[in-house]
Amino acid sequence: MREISKTAKAEEGARLADDASRTPFGSPTVRLRRLFADFGVDVLLKLESANFPSGLKDRAARAMVDAAENVGLLTPSTKIFEATSGGEGLALAFVAAARGLDLTLVAPDVLSEERIRTLTTLGAKLILTPKKLGMTGALKAVADAARSDANVWVPNLFENPANVAIHEATTGPELWRSTGGRLDLFVAGVGSGGTFVGVSRYLRRKNPAIQTVAVEPVESPVLSGGRPGPHGIIGIGAGFVPKIFDFRVVSAVETVSTEEAADWTRRLARVEGIFAGISTGANLAAVARLAERRENAGKTFATVAPDASPPQAPEFFDDGLRNDVRRV
Repeated sequence: MREISKTAKAEEGARLADDASRTPFGSPTVRLRRLFADFGVDVLLKLESANFPSGLKDRAARAMVDAAENVGLLTPSTKIFEATSGGEGLALAFVAAARGLDLTLVAPDVLSEERIRTLTTLGAKLILTPKKLGMTGALKAVADAARSDANVWVPNLFENPANVAIHEATTGPELWRSTGGRLDLFVAGVGSGGTFVGVSRYLRRKNPAIQTVAVEPVESPVLSGGRPGPHGIIGIGAGFVPKIFDFRVVSAVETVSTEEAADWTRRLARVEGIFAGISTGANLAAVARLAERRENAGKTFATVAPDASPPQAPEFFDDGLRNDVRRV
């Protein structure tokens, strides 16, 4: 009887969403027992790929669209233009498809054929700008489109306060609850800055002693005061300091190379069975470096896996792994 009542209660609490873009958030956090077994620290990873449909950027995309719809900036006849090279484009394409919105994504010409097919299957239009211009070129193309058409709305992930607000309202509290408040360091890569700033604000409000460490590519260390440059860590390192980024919630900045990020991405798959994107590898590389410092012995770290990555992604290519293949 007890089990039946439990099941009934669970079913009673299940919520029917009006469409696929309005499902509730709530991703799990897992302990990386094997990957950091020799470091003398506790490392927790929030698996954002559990959000429907794809990952961390679903939160920001939905929040920005909701905010614009609520104030009348976005209607079914509005054209959405956004510059993106990572998960935000996929998240916006999903929301636009679910709500019947007109979306054009502008990105540097670095997208894989798989990503292009996925975005166009969801109904998004794509404009690819020269690779050498990076995100700056994509942002300029979007600004030009907005100036020439009054019916264009630009979410602008890098400037939109809804990006920070959704992580302060959801991601931060979820992480705090899953750790029971027992947390010493939060480590996360910075792309737009929304996740890092929003989560850091919430955690510091709950416990001002928590250290919040930002991660960026060593090849493009703009948060550290360096010059922008090309790198391979998709999702972080935009090459400029986003307007929504708040240095007041930064305890420290760690830089990670593309090679280090790819290595830790492969380690995560091989040792913990978790396929994640290369930005997750960057987060874990930074955690490993911090965990080796004497002052952090025995501490609890939390970081984020923004999305899952297919096993055929370039970061998983390692000819050395073929030594484990034996034909009989």
